[in-house]
Order: sequence, then C-alpha cells, then structure tokens
Amino acid sequence: MTPEKLHDMKAYIKAELEERYAESKNLEYKAEDWVTEEWAAVKIVDDFEARKVSGVPEDRLRDIGEKISTLPEDANFHRLVRKIFDARLKNVGEGKDIDWGTAEALAFASLIQDGYNVRISGQDVERGTFSHRHAHVFY
Repeated sequence: MTPEKLHDMKAYIKAELEERYAESKNLEYKAEDWVTEEWAAVKIVDDFEARKVSGVPEDRLRDIGEKISTLPEDANFHRLVRKIFDARLKNVGEGKDIDWGTAEALAFASLIQDGYNVRISGQDVERGTFSHRHAHVFY
C-alpha cells in the first residue's frame, strides 16, 4: 500500500464518520422503534394494590451485611480482597456508600434467609471482575 493510498483511505473514513455524526444531530427516535417482541409482551400493572411491597428492614440488612462482609481474621487473604471487605463492613455499618456488589450480596443473602434458592453463575462470581462482587473468596 502506498502512503498516498493510506492517506486517501483515512480521509475517506474520517469524512464518512463526520457526515454520519452530523446526520445524527437531527435524528429523532421513538422508544417504540426499539421495543422487541419480548418487551412488548410485558404488561404494566395499573392496579397499585396488586403490587407487592418488597424490601428488607435496615436492621436486618446491617446484620446480613456484617455477616457477609466479615472475613476470618486468621486467614491469609489477598490484601485487596481484605480491603474490599473492610470497606464493605464499614459502609454497611454506617449505612451509606453501599456499592452495587455489596447491594447485590445483601439482596442474595436476604433471599437465601427467606428460603429462596439463589444461583449465581459465571466467572465473575469468583473472579470479582472490577472488584465489585467477590461472592467466593480464597485464602
């Protein structure tokens, strides 16, 4: 490939992208255009009495949070795992700055306490991608 050909290709691609970007400024989308058949089948309940009240009392969440955020002191965990769990324990105790991974773990634990089976699958359960989950830890 010659340098001129490469230059022309880059110029063509850039011009194409710029043109599409300019067009996107004037496009209007309707939510209905994006609804798939599966989502269209979901019904909205207008009867508020039919809705179930969900939630867990704060004191129960604190108790669950303490249990799921406390690692054995005599075990040798990776320092970052221990740091994550220590932060979870602190945040649960204070009732603020609860991250998604902790909220997810609290929800799972409350369901298990209520007698429901919870199955978590995938590598992220153990690996803790982005350090948010760590539902399974080693020492």
